[in-house]
Amino acid sequence: MKKTRFAIATLMTVVLGSAAIADAGAAPTSISAGVYTQEQAAAGKDLFDRSCSTCHNADYYKTVFQTWRGQPLMYLFEQVMSAMPADNPGSFSDAEYEDIMAYVLQLTGFPSGAARLQYGGGGMREIAIEPAS
Repeated sequence: MKKTRFAIATLMTVVLGSAAIADAGAAPTSISAGVYTQEQAAAGKDLFDRSCSTCHNADYYKTVFQTWRGQPLMYLFEQVMSAMPADNPGSFSDAEYEDIMAYVLQLTGFPSGAARLQYGGGGMREIAIEPAS
């Protein structure tokens, strides 16, 4: 009986420890978890000011985030890539769109983090949109 309890306790320790280690390296799961870098947002600001700011501001994006809440950031990102800027949709590189999205997140009050926001590899699929405060 003691051996069984010890075996179960050992197994639980291994399982819980593995989950903690896996979670420590897990990708952010929402836009409030710091999904872009400060440098990326700074690069995006210049592009945003030139190509986006005449039609869009923080209040606009706060409404967008409210409307898209719970959806993967990738969906919104792909919508922006295919439709913006209105006079020349798809005219930026993926990296430029990533920088613009980083600036939009900063503009609406979401915190920065240690890793760049990246479209390639599907990472944005795991990042949920949530309303800005």
